Amino acid sequence: LNLGNNALQASPENSEIKIILEFVKQGGGLMLVGEHTDVFRTSSYLNTVAREFGFEYDNDILLDIDDTYRQTYYSPFIPHPVVQHIPYLRFQVSCSILPRNITGRAVIRSAGLRSLYADYHISNYYPVVEDYSNVRYGSFVQIWAQRYGKGRILAFTDSTIFSNFSAFEPGVSELWLSMIEWLNH
Repeated sequence: LNLGNNALQASPENSEIKIILEFVKQGGGLMLVGEHTDVFRTSSYLNTVAREFGFEYDNDILLDIDDTYRQTYYSPFIPHPVVQHIPYLRFQVSCSILPRNITGRAVIRSAGLRSLYADYHISNYYPVVEDYSNVRYGSFVQIWAQRYGKGRILAFTDSTIFSNFSAFEPGVSELWLSMIEWLNH
C-alpha cells in the first residue's frame, strides 16, 4: 500500500479499512483477489473491505455446466478495457461477486454456470459436483469494477490462475497487466 506524499498513519481513530477507503478516494487503485468457497477465509477477510464499497464475495464455487473445474471465458464484442486484450481465459475455479449497489460494472459476467456451496469436510472445500434441483444456475459476476472518489477498485474471483502452474496460460498475463493498467488510470 503506497500512499505517496499523503501517507496516513494508523491510529485508534483511523482503522486499516478507513485508510484503504481514503487511499482509494484520493485516487488509489485497489485490487481484491478472492478464491472459491471462502477457502482459508479469503472471502471473509476481503468482505470486510468489499462491503464498504457495496459488494461482496460469495462463499460459492462456480463451475461450467458442461466442463467441471474448467471454465473458458471469451471476451465479448465490446469488452471492458480490463479484458480487451484477452483472446480467452480459462478460469481454474472461481467464486462469484454479489454487487449490492449500481455504482460499478461487471467486467466479466459469465453465463452457463452453476454455483455450489462449500463442503467443509473436504480440505479444499470443493463440493461433490452433482446436479441437484436446488443448485443455482445462470449468470454470475467474476470481475467487478467500480470507481470510488478519484480511485478505482477491481474485484477478481480466481486467485489460482495467478499461481505458478497457470501464470503462462493464454490470457492470464494479459489479464494481470490490464488489471494493473486500468487501476493506475
